[in-house]
Amino acid sequence: MYWPFRVTTIAAAVLLFDQAVFAGQFLAGTFPALHTHRENATFAGIAVLLAAVAAIPIRWPGRGPWWPIAACLGLLGAIAVQIVLGFSRALALHIPLGVSIIVAGVALAVWAWRPHRMPVAGRR
Repeated sequence: MYWPFRVTTIAAAVLLFDQAVFAGQFLAGTFPALHTHRENATFAGIAVLLAAVAAIPIRWPGRGPWWPIAACLGLLGAIAVQIVLGFSRALALHIPLGVSIIVAGVALAVWAWRPHRMPVAGRR
């Protein structure tokens, strides 16, 4: 049940981390990196959405925790806010929120790869 979630959270974490790389390249003077930063944000959002979908079988029918679904949806909402902040050039908010999103994405991927006990049938 965890393999699709593991794969999608790793993909999301890598894409989210790449955002900092592309932003750094732009700030270092590689101006086309801003376009890459913008396009990668779309792919990162899609990866987080896929992770949310992949988290559903962990809960139903897997009887695992519900919070990975909520965490992915919250992360997706934060990415949406991040995109708005980026286009409005509100860098004082865009940069710290970006760091928070990267940390949350990596933490989610780390949790996905930790060993998990399967719930006993008949228990909730």
